[in-house]
Amino acid sequence: MKYVKMLGLLAIAASALFAFAATASATTVTKSGAIYTGKLAAATEGHAILHDTSGLGLTIECNGTVEGEITKHGAGVTASGPITSLTWSNCTNNWTVTTLLKGSLEIHNIAGTSDGTLTSTGTEVTTFQHGTGLHCIYKTNATDIGRYTATPAGGKSTLDISATIPRTGGSSGFFCGTAGAWTGSYELEATPANLPTTLHIDP
Repeated sequence: MKYVKMLGLLAIAASALFAFAATASATTVTKSGAIYTGKLAAATEGHAILHDTSGLGLTIECNGTVEGEITKHGAGVTASGPITSLTWSNCTNNWTVTTLLKGSLEIHNIAGTSDGTLTSTGTEVTTFQHGTGLHCIYKTNATDIGRYTATPAGGKSTLDISATIPRTGGSSGFFCGTAGAWTGSYELEATPANLPTTLHIDP
């Protein structure tokens, strides 16, 4: 009988532990304290920069925009959603950057803050230099791409990108390197449809 009681107590304890774990792993996106599920858009502050890891110093600077949608978040769920648009324009040094696959983003809360880490999967871009024909293809796969920074009231949240993205194709690896580095800051914008410019990532 004692053995049965002990098993029962262990089962209750395990249930409580799993319930706590599910709560602890919650990631919720909020706007002014209210849960937010929906679209967001951001544009570069200055240039987004792409450069190779070959040592040749190939550097591309572009204006850029990104749009996406938060479709999942809550208890035991990672805040995530699809990227619906990722554009590059006015690139330097005769380069063109094109998004082949948009992929998706996940955001994980950083403990003690309203910020989050950014993880990208399935986003594929190709770079092409007119005149030389040099091109490189890069694709994310559960790749840490930087930090989402929630700003104080009156400011705008930013996607602060600092990523190393594996090369998956294109010209010789000697020219493209084994990966590409992507850096830049994207600020949330209200356009095109009065979207939120400040969102918090809460545990």
